[in-house]
Amino acid sequence: MLIWLYGGGVVIHTAYDVMKEYLITGAELDGQFQIPMLPKVDFLPGKSIDFVSSKSRSLKGHKDLTVNFYIDDKSFLQIWNQPGQHIEHLKCFNSVCSPDFTIASGMPSALNIYNLYRNHALGYYWAVMGVKIIPSVNIISPKEMPWIFDGTPHRSTVSCCTNGRVRSKSARMEFCENFKEMLDAIEPTKVVIVGIVPDELNVDVPIINLNSRSQNMKEAFRKE
Repeated sequence: MLIWLYGGGVVIHTAYDVMKEYLITGAELDGQFQIPMLPKVDFLPGKSIDFVSSKSRSLKGHKDLTVNFYIDDKSFLQIWNQPGQHIEHLKCFNSVCSPDFTIASGMPSALNIYNLYRNHALGYYWAVMGVKIIPSVNIISPKEMPWIFDGTPHRSTVSCCTNGRVRSKSARMEFCENFKEMLDAIEPTKVVIVGIVPDELNVDVPIINLNSRSQNMKEAFRKE
């Protein structure tokens, strides 16, 4: 282990910064686990496109699109391995929902907290580098994971996804209950929901509904 001062007085704890602490240079660290705070934002997103599809060479209309990471983790692991490589690409879009490495009930707490940290560290770094970031939130009850909203700005536009959360009545009701707990915790001004919005969701906050990857693929198939 090697410790030295990085620009701005940040302490880097490993030789060659193998833990990528440079990503959080200047960040406010929030909560017990010191999750990097994402910036507060208030703007309208464009139509949605997932990260994998955003790399298509035939893609047009970048400025009207919002990139999301609501896809399988392995499809975007590269953004953690090489965080700086994708900055110029992401700057081409209207906005970008911050990364969404999986956080789920049943996973070890250490992995869930690590993924929350990674999501926020990357989102913070990209925002500093000029990418328009919409903070992503996980719709999980803070009773189950008390730290789940650490690092999430209050009174901001935020985004979330309903993938796998609307297949059954019980799943939809759980999502709606947790969604209301999220509203109480961070009081967002608008919520971008990527995927199907449950009919049972009855809330006062403005909802902006965008297509998930599977919905976009179905629409493209119908047009062929």
